[in-house]
Amino acid sequence: MDRFYHANTYHHVYNRGTLKSKIFFDKDDYNYFLNRLGKFSVKYKIEIMAFCLMPNHFHLLIKQTDENLKVGKFVGDLINGHTKFINKKYQRTGVVFEGPAKAKYVNYISEIKRIVEYILANPVMAGLSKHTNEYVYSSAYEIINNVENSITCKSGLTQIYGTLENVIAMIHNIRKAVSQP
Repeated sequence: MDRFYHANTYHHVYNRGTLKSKIFFDKDDYNYFLNRLGKFSVKYKIEIMAFCLMPNHFHLLIKQTDENLKVGKFVGDLINGHTKFINKKYQRTGVVFEGPAKAKYVNYISEIKRIVEYILANPVMAGLSKHTNEYVYSSAYEIINNVENSITCKSGLTQIYGTLENVIAMIHNIRKAVSQP
């Protein structure tokens, strides 16, 4: 799979808890993961196009921007660090995730858009929020609420969707599409 890890490539990365169990138990767990996601995105020169952290899984759409700093190392550090954090915090041992994260190479703009929209719709489809932009642990929330120190690469999304206004419209359209019967 390493043949797909090159500069300016997009990857849908996701993983879930062992036996579909929780990987985030409280807001500190989510914030720890987000902090590391931001830190490692800088370290590995990864652009976060979209993210959503759900109680028992996560989704990321990322862009590798450097030829030598690979997605696999970025994801490995992220998952290993979260596992150590959860095990120490909750005085437990063993695995937190069901296996290695999946990283699917995405090479068409239409597919990138579909994955962004799927990721951002997750909390509404799962019944965790009524609207995509209300779920705190997602790119939709960061964009709509203009969060300072956002980890979502708004400029990257703007390149994909044309303008920031188009990105915002896309988020609102997801809300409408998901909420309609």
